[in-house]
Amino acid sequence: MRIVSVTFRPHDDFGPHGDDSPRPLGIGPLLHDLLWAHAVPAAGLEHVRVRPVRAGLEAVFFVRAASDAEAVTGVRHLLARVREPVAAHGYAVLLPRPAHLRADFGA
Repeated sequence: MRIVSVTFRPHDDFGPHGDDSPRPLGIGPLLHDLLWAHAVPAAGLEHVRVRPVRAGLEAVFFVRAASDAEAVTGVRHLLARVREPVAAHGYAVLLPRPAHLRADFGA
């Protein structure tokens, strides 16, 4: 099982909040459903968790893959399928990173 983290930033505010509080969940449940609705078996998606963070929303993907590179590739293909619906709700997708490259993993 591999973990890949993706940040979704609002179009209207590409900078972090002025304070340390996370953004309200907003479209979190909708984003969660969009990700599952567009997932295909080849992506190897086992679980996804969406949570608010200072920069917008973060999706943490738990992916069945042989390597981090395969996991990131599968998630990128999924993100390509949801890019337009996510943009229609005012968010932009940032490139995914494997969990071991995240500075805030576990925070």
